[in-house]
Amino acid sequence: MRTWIIGSGGLFGSALARASSNLFLGPSVPWEDDRRALEVLRGSLSEFARDNSGPWSIVWAAGRATTSTNQTDADRERDFFGSFIEHVAKVHPTGPGAFVLTSSAGGAYAGSNGPPFSSSTKARPVGVYGHLKVAQEQIVERLSPHLPVLTLRVSNLYGPGQDLSKLQGLISRLALAAVTREPITMFVPLDTMRDFIFVDDAARRAMYWTKKALREQASSTRVIGSGQPETLAHIIAMMNDIARVRVPVASGMHYSARAQAHDLRLSPDVDEYVQRLPLTPLPDGMKRVFLDIRQRHAQAALPA
Repeated sequence: MRTWIIGSGGLFGSALARASSNLFLGPSVPWEDDRRALEVLRGSLSEFARDNSGPWSIVWAAGRATTSTNQTDADRERDFFGSFIEHVAKVHPTGPGAFVLTSSAGGAYAGSNGPPFSSSTKARPVGVYGHLKVAQEQIVERLSPHLPVLTLRVSNLYGPGQDLSKLQGLISRLALAAVTREPITMFVPLDTMRDFIFVDDAARRAMYWTKKALREQASSTRVIGSGQPETLAHIIAMMNDIARVRVPVASGMHYSARAQAHDLRLSPDVDEYVQRLPLTPLPDGMKRVFLDIRQRHAQAALPA
């Protein structure tokens, strides 16, 4: 399967690249300039479409938005994505293929009732970020008359290499606080429940569901997660044990907290194959994040 991963420089995109065996490598996308970025993506799409040598997939793993993104920036990201999807509908390879959208379980289910949430749960977004992710899910449905669409609602990802310039990544930020001794501010109660999955485990599941969508040539929505919910208090306690220090934690207020569910337990999609896929134990994965943050900080690659 030829695979083009848009956003391959990000945490999830880079893991998807590691899980793929036949990558299409287009030019770097100048994300800071929407007009130029769209030109580059359209040019890359035309190049990708010229190769009709077999099954293919286009995976959208890009995005700048976080739970703290304002409405103006979210609208801009939604419109940019819509413009690209309009072009995909006109220009894509022939033969069996699929478009894959990496979405957010937290964004989709923030206002949903009756956890654990599954792929059959009706999305009820709350807040700017959630509405953006569901809007992208609706936009990508425009491709359904042309090719299968796979929507992946992914739980809380963590792993080495997270971009900490954005307000995201609890485990990475706890590790950074442990290293720098600068307090991390928690905006939600410590009994808040989340589903954390190591990024490479999520990527293996994503690529499996992509191949299944190609075989079946049918659109679907899948939830990717560990199915093992944890409270934030327990995550903090585990980081204390890993770092062998007490992570400085402060309580604060942020408008984005109103849009985050208190109980985000998930029931991920599984079949016999997925059930056999390994899951990185949370303490092991968190230790890898801590060691990565400590090394990057020592090399002055992270802010003090």
